[in-house]
Amino acid sequence: MIRLLSFVVAFCALAFPAWAQAWPTKPIRLIAPFAPGGGVDIAARLVGAKLQDILGQPVLVENKPGGGAMIGAEIVAKAPPDGYTLLLTSNSLVNSPTLFGRAPFDWRKDFAFITTILEQPMVLEVNLETPAKSVADLVALAKRDGSKLSFGTSGAGSINHLAGEWLAQITGAKWEMVHYKGAAPANADLMGGLIQIQFDQIGAALPVLRSGKVRPLAVTYLQRSRLLPDVPTMAEAGFPGFEAVTLFGLIAPARTPPDVIAILSKAMEKVLTDPAIVARFAEMGGDAKFSTPDGLRDALARQAATWTPVIQKANIKLE
Repeated sequence: MIRLLSFVVAFCALAFPAWAQAWPTKPIRLIAPFAPGGGVDIAARLVGAKLQDILGQPVLVENKPGGGAMIGAEIVAKAPPDGYTLLLTSNSLVNSPTLFGRAPFDWRKDFAFITTILEQPMVLEVNLETPAKSVADLVALAKRDGSKLSFGTSGAGSINHLAGEWLAQITGAKWEMVHYKGAAPANADLMGGLIQIQFDQIGAALPVLRSGKVRPLAVTYLQRSRLLPDVPTMAEAGFPGFEAVTLFGLIAPARTPPDVIAILSKAMEKVLTDPAIVARFAEMGGDAKFSTPDGLRDALARQAATWTPVIQKANIKLE
């Protein structure tokens, strides 16, 4: 009996690595929890195509929008933990449960983390008719009695919205939030002077800035953007610690075998150091960011620590 048990233990020890090394043996689903055409969808398709080349199996991107990205996240949280269903997520993973007051998952417990993918900062910009030439000027203008400034967002609960609320909270500035369905209509009204201020992702903001109808004041990153080298950071503008980025990351269901996570991590390191991927992400105004699984977990925790108090103080509630 002792010999038999020893044989079984030895066999299992050898069989599991052999199974893991065989992974993947079938197509992989990559869930993008937003509609086609947005930043998460674009990143998912870029990453999916490169992963397919590296892993030798099809990586099929599926868009599952809705519920502040919680619908797509729930699909992955409840999927078999075999590595064949993955989620390319963003800050929404940690923000939406607070914004909606509920979640069908616990982001800390129901997922296995793989790597960060991309950090996409924003630029604070104003219509040229707004006299502010700096962030300090804008804050001073917004604190004056009778000031009627409109702050455009790409949607309630978006990172653009939260950054505007955060800036108002830490400075005492006052402006009216105007929520749009996406960045395009907000950009049109900013250029037309119907709104005076907005935060926008740098890649999306470039055509607007080139129009000559909008003035950039600062970028929401810890270093200057390569696309806007003459625009100061928020810290340089006098607001140290103000960083607002859209964070993209890759996760799997909890209890996904560590060997599979290791294979995915190694593959993603190749993806995120590929010059074509780095260049494409740079065109989107972001930086490719490879990390360990713990690095992604910690990055998401920092996002939650930043935005949960902002959401709660502003009493933002989505349905």
